[in-house]
Amino acid sequence: MRMKRVALVLAMVAIPMLAQAGNFEITVERKKEGVGAPKGAVEQKISQKWTGEVKIVNRAFKPAPPLEAKYIVFVKRQQLGQKQNSDHIEKIKGAAKVSALKAGENTKILTSDVELHHQRLAAGWSYANGGSAIADDTVVGVWLRLFDGTTQVAEYMNPTSLMAKYKWEQ
Repeated sequence: MRMKRVALVLAMVAIPMLAQAGNFEITVERKKEGVGAPKGAVEQKISQKWTGEVKIVNRAFKPAPPLEAKYIVFVKRQQLGQKQNSDHIEKIKGAAKVSALKAGENTKILTSDVELHHQRLAAGWSYANGGSAIADDTVVGVWLRLFDGTTQVAEYMNPTSLMAKYKWEQ
């Protein structure tokens, strides 16, 4: 029993290190804005802008050269009237330049803006096929890689299960 507990603790400690491999620590904070009043009589829609603020910290004892961050934002798109298992994952790809960092220095970059839609049928309305009366787009993950020229120097993904579900495509 004690051996299982030690193995579990070691596994829990190792997971965050996947996002911090090498000399860089990477975090992504979600920024949302633009929620307005619902528009429409039968199908009500609300749009919201999502942007990821990426913080990159140079944990090495030496300066880092200018880098390039390439990322994929995974967005689950739903449609009104469709069954729940028919969700579509959209991959929004982008890249940003990262300036040279001194030892211990950090910087922030922004991902591309992602438009999230929230739709619902007005009260009293439904679909004959039993499809969903609510459709909410959501960001389900972010995968980022840092490159020094053609050499990958760091990788971040949240959740860490993205690698098992998708392939890196840039």
